[in-house]
Amino acid sequence: MNGPYPTDGSAGNDGEAAALLPLLSEEGDQRLVAEWIEAHDRYTLVDPDQPVETATFDCCILDGEMLRAHAETLRARKRTAEPVLLPCLLLVPEADLSVIETDRGEIADGVVFETADEVVSMPIKKAELEWRIQALIRLRTQSQRLEERTETLELFKQAVEASGNAIWISDTDGTIQYVNREFESVTGYDRAEAIGQSPDILRSGAMGDEYYSDLWETITAGDTWREEIVDQRSDGSQYVADQTIAPIVEDGEVKAFVAVQTDVTERKELEGRLSLYRDIIERIDDPIMIQNRDGGFRLVNDALCSFAGLSKEELLNDEEYAFMDSETATTIARQKRRVIESEEPVEYSVEPTFEYSDREAIFYTTRYPYYEDGELAGTLAICRNVTDLEERTRQLHVLDNVLRHNIRNDLNVIQGRGEQLKAELEGELAAAADSIVARASALLRTSEKSREITAVLSEPREPTPIDLGQMVRDVADEAADDWPDADIDVTGPTQLLVSATGSIETALEELFTNAVIHNDREEPRVRVEFAVNESWGTLSVRDDGPGIPEFDRDVLESGEAIETLSHGSGLGLWVVYWTINHSEGDIRVEDRGPRGTEISIRLPLATDR
Repeated sequence: MNGPYPTDGSAGNDGEAAALLPLLSEEGDQRLVAEWIEAHDRYTLVDPDQPVETATFDCCILDGEMLRAHAETLRARKRTAEPVLLPCLLLVPEADLSVIETDRGEIADGVVFETADEVVSMPIKKAELEWRIQALIRLRTQSQRLEERTETLELFKQAVEASGNAIWISDTDGTIQYVNREFESVTGYDRAEAIGQSPDILRSGAMGDEYYSDLWETITAGDTWREEIVDQRSDGSQYVADQTIAPIVEDGEVKAFVAVQTDVTERKELEGRLSLYRDIIERIDDPIMIQNRDGGFRLVNDALCSFAGLSKEELLNDEEYAFMDSETATTIARQKRRVIESEEPVEYSVEPTFEYSDREAIFYTTRYPYYEDGELAGTLAICRNVTDLEERTRQLHVLDNVLRHNIRNDLNVIQGRGEQLKAELEGELAAAADSIVARASALLRTSEKSREITAVLSEPREPTPIDLGQMVRDVADEAADDWPDADIDVTGPTQLLVSATGSIETALEELFTNAVIHNDREEPRVRVEFAVNESWGTLSVRDDGPGIPEFDRDVLESGEAIETLSHGSGLGLWVVYWTINHSEGDIRVEDRGPRGTEISIRLPLATDR
């Protein structure tokens, strides 16, 4: 024997019973070896009648004749199993060493042959046989463990290389020994540039010396360090990383360090913006909220809490019925359903009363669809508190009505008296009376324009479906009756449904009136065309007059020059501008050569609002 008999009880891999395949030419030897195998719990007998090509075993016990018969098969099995050892124990009578030539080896202690891993001369003692088999099984087990460890390390390497985090390993002096692909991507340093260097190549100067001192003290003591750090890429740009550095400890001693960095630059920037937005939202006096699809509050600002008379904690997951009158809460619930069903913003106004704060308010609300990860998650609402504005508007309406009533009455008196004077007087005095009548009439028209403007600015801004085709024809017919000398021609589809506010008819009347009364021809000519262009209804009004003044063009296209509006024409065009603006349309004014003006209007086609 070449060594002590093993006493650790190990057999196959991980303590399992080792499977032994006996292949002996002598029937007596085959029976004895099989009985010996079966007598040991640490071994399992493999049926020797199985084909050697497919038999599953941990060690094969064979003699010279069987070696000659199965040498090629066993060598193929051993090559397939590599790098795991599949051992064969060859039993050779002392008087017959010719089998050595079969294996093309040379007889010598400790020599491993191409097929046989151990050669034992017979007769052999059972204890020695077991010792030899145990030695071979131990080698097989070690090779299996080494293969598993190699596969695990390869898998670990692949995982590290595929990781979305920057990883590097350094020795205890801090010299970088390994970096993965993501390290190259995040830092801009390739492997050749980083390996052999210190992590100091990433220092940005944003972290103080105390930071690095605490880091080094922590990891050299065997503890893990995790903090955010501002590092610098190879191009000089900075990035923020969530960094973990852990010691690699072996036998209680720190052997190396592994660092993992997650680039959180984008997240930190987003957090900064979110913090800014949160501050803005909290400072706004108007209620802002996000609600889930069922209406439960997910986010509320302080303004909403103030109106509701409840804390954020009390409001979360609840809905409007918890703190306002049920009629208004039902109206809001209906608007939320509209947003969820259409996935389009809606605008509406409500006048809720609040039970706990004992407040009342008027809100103009815009409610939007709210998405998370591309999926509709609920609604976001911004409620403009217009309580004071509404009260001032009501007061102005009263004042406007009173002033217009008094002015109209007084102007009617002036106009009537002027007509009387004009009839009784002659010469310059009659001309003066005529001037008084004309000015009074002009002021009455201006007062009427003022009424129209007040109506336009006060009406609900939500457009409704209107048949522009029929309305244009009706207005054109009325204009033709008022100015029989004018040539007014209309072309376009019989029906054209557009989305517009209620004052659109007044705006059309102003356009036709402007095209006729400012025309210096004896027979003014007006051409009106309307059509469908993609998602718009278009209307053009062309005249052959002297052209539109720059002042009126500004009023029509931008609503500007409000401070200098001083005549009925300007006021009328201002009505046109705001009507189209509230209808979510637009206006374009162009000069036509050699004479005339073309006013083009676009209005959205009607939808199922």
